[in-house]
Amino acid sequence: MQDIFLDFVEYIRALLAPWGLGDYAGLIALIPFFIILYLLYLIVIRSIRVSFKTVGMPREATGGTIFAVRLFFFSVAFLILISAVGESISQYIVAGGALIGTAIGLAFSKALSNIVSGLYVLVARPFRVGDYIRLGETEGIVLEITLNYTRVLRTDHTRQFVPNSTTIDSRLTNFRVRIDDYFDERGMTYRHEIFDPDDDEDSRFQDVVEKLKFLTRGDEVYRYTFDIEVERTCSQPKIQGYFASLCTKWSESFILPPEFFFWSSTATTTTYRFAFIVIDPKDIFKEGQKFRSEAAAFPEK
Repeated sequence: MQDIFLDFVEYIRALLAPWGLGDYAGLIALIPFFIILYLLYLIVIRSIRVSFKTVGMPREATGGTIFAVRLFFFSVAFLILISAVGESISQYIVAGGALIGTAIGLAFSKALSNIVSGLYVLVARPFRVGDYIRLGETEGIVLEITLNYTRVLRTDHTRQFVPNSTTIDSRLTNFRVRIDDYFDERGMTYRHEIFDPDDDEDSRFQDVVEKLKFLTRGDEVYRYTFDIEVERTCSQPKIQGYFASLCTKWSESFILPPEFFFWSSTATTTTYRFAFIVIDPKDIFKEGQKFRSEAAAFPEK
C-alpha cells in the first residue's frame, strides 16, 4: 500500500515539476485520501445516529460518542498530514497551528468554556434527557444536551437554550428521585406494587426486565416542589386548613397524596412548600399546573 502511494506521489511530482511545484506533490497526493476519510467519517456518524436511535440510547450518549469520533478522525487526518510533509514544513504547520489555536482560544473563550462545561455535564450527569429540572430561572423538561447548550422545554411549551457555562454556575434542582430511597429517607416501607399496579398482568419477560431495571436504576419518579407565600396578616390556621383540604382533594390525582409544610417566614410573609409525585414529568405541566393554580387561590383573610 505504501509503495502504491509513493508511486502516486512520484506521478504527481512529475506532473507538477514543469511549474516548480514538485515539492508539494506529497500534499496534493493526500487530497484523494482525505476525501475518502471524510466519506468514511460521514458513514460512521450516520451509522452511530441510526444505531443509537434504534436501541433507544439517550441523546447525550449519542452526542458524546459523535464528538469522540470527530476527534478521532481529526487526529488521524492531522497525524497523516504531519507525517506526509517534510520536516521543515511540518515545523511551520505545528507553529502556525499553535498560533491559530491561541488566537481562537482568546477569541472564543466563552464558546470553549461552554464546551468544557458541556463535557462536565455529559460526564458528571447531574441531569439527563427527560429529567424535569429547575436551573436558575429556567424550569422544564430537558430535551437535549450538547457540548454547547442544554435545550429545555418550559411549562409554556417554549424551548429555551441554556449555555452549559450557565448550567455549571447556576443553582440546579433535579426533581428526579429514586422512590425507594425517598421512602427510606422518610422511614416508610416501600412496596414496588405502588408504582406498578398491573404487575400481575405482565409477562414473565416483562417481570425480568422490570427487575433488572429496578436493580440498576430503581423506580424513578419526579417529586416536584413549589412555594406559596401568604401574608402574615392572614389567618394561619385557616390557610393551613385550606391547604390540608386541598391536598386531600388532589390525593387521587398523584401517585401519593400531595403534602405541604412550613418553609420560611419574614416580617411580612410566611412561605409554605408543596410537594407532589408523578411518574411522567409531563404531568407536572398538566395536573401539576392545575394543582398550583388552586393552591394559589387561598383565602386572603
